[in-house]
Amino acid sequence: MEKILLILCFIYLNIFDLKSQDTVHVVSYNLLRYNSSIERNNDFKKIFNLLKPDIILAQEIVGQEGVTNLLDNVLKEVNNNFEAGEFIDDPNTDIDQGLFYNSDKFEFLSSSSLDGYPRPIYIFNLKHKETGENFVIYNLHLKASKGGDNENMRRDQIIELKNYISEQNDNFYIVGGDFNIYSTTESAYQSLFDITESGKGNLHDIINVTGTYNDPLYAKIHTQSTRTTQFGGGSHGGLDDRFDFILYSDSVMYGDRIFVIDSTYKAVGNDGLHYNSALNILPNESVSSNISNALHDASDHLPVSVKIIFSKEKIFREVLNVESYKQGKDLKIYPNPTFDKLNIKSKEENIINIQLISPDGKDIRNIDVNSKDYIMDLINVSSGIYFLKLEFKNFDKKINLIKKWSFLLWKIF
Repeated sequence: MEKILLILCFIYLNIFDLKSQDTVHVVSYNLLRYNSSIERNNDFKKIFNLLKPDIILAQEIVGQEGVTNLLDNVLKEVNNNFEAGEFIDDPNTDIDQGLFYNSDKFEFLSSSSLDGYPRPIYIFNLKHKETGENFVIYNLHLKASKGGDNENMRRDQIIELKNYISEQNDNFYIVGGDFNIYSTTESAYQSLFDITESGKGNLHDIINVTGTYNDPLYAKIHTQSTRTTQFGGGSHGGLDDRFDFILYSDSVMYGDRIFVIDSTYKAVGNDGLHYNSALNILPNESVSSNISNALHDASDHLPVSVKIIFSKEKIFREVLNVESYKQGKDLKIYPNPTFDKLNIKSKEENIINIQLISPDGKDIRNIDVNSKDYIMDLINVSSGIYFLKLEFKNFDKKINLIKKWSFLLWKIF
């Protein structure tokens, strides 16, 4: 009986450990005048089934009928927990922005808007259920096209947004949408990152490039256009512009409980090899042909995607920003994820030291090895994501390690 109680406690503690940290997948997507038609629904289902988002910032929704169509006929078939934030149908435009969220993770609090031309900026307030923290989402779609007047309209809306955010007391917020910005030298882009008088309302861009986006050097970050032929009212000309962003507050960019995982940010389906080309020209090294066709047909924009950690406890961020390790000929680390032990085998060089670091930055293991092979016992290590650092003579390897909760019921028998 004591064994059973100990085992159940162990399982409970490990499950609790996993639940205290939540990874939220955020997607911003211009849906290209999405209305009550079901014509593109199968394409969107394929895309959202691949992404499995928790929050969707949608642009170019045509009325409440578009919201209802996407929610009932696409998203709920992907995840029945999806709900729509309160939709504000602005009378001065036929395309608006909307929000969809995973109600298993978030509670919807409110929606409002900042007036502007040609469309308002919409503000959605959510509450993350596990941490109890409020999360504010600004969803925008700025004026399209080049030219001084259009650039000034984009800048004016950004200044209004910055002024508004600087007057709020929110720590955890993001700004996403279709910015229609052509260059980092444009006044609208510069205004996004101006420091406000209050010191609040700051924004940060993970993509750190300068200059005009329509450049083959920046092919990997382009989000429009997926097509080279015009159909469905969308833009064409191939991938050559970065119009779609997700930006972050100070706390989300640099925090230690709720923060963006930098390495997860991507323009979905963009392999960097389709500059001025249609996305579905094979090969596409980022997604399957089935998905590249869906992205091509669904919209003239690509979705941008990122993951944000929500945690009650402080987390060692470096654990989550290390790229996933791929097995090679010279170094094998397995199994990963693991339940109880980790095999580490180096073909050529001795491993000098192995360090296992917890999400809050604490040393769990620090072992001098001086061998090519080592088996690490993890049976008493709590489940979660860890940072494994291997020290060699002339270099280090940094690896994400996932420790799963150990199923020990076999010991009863």
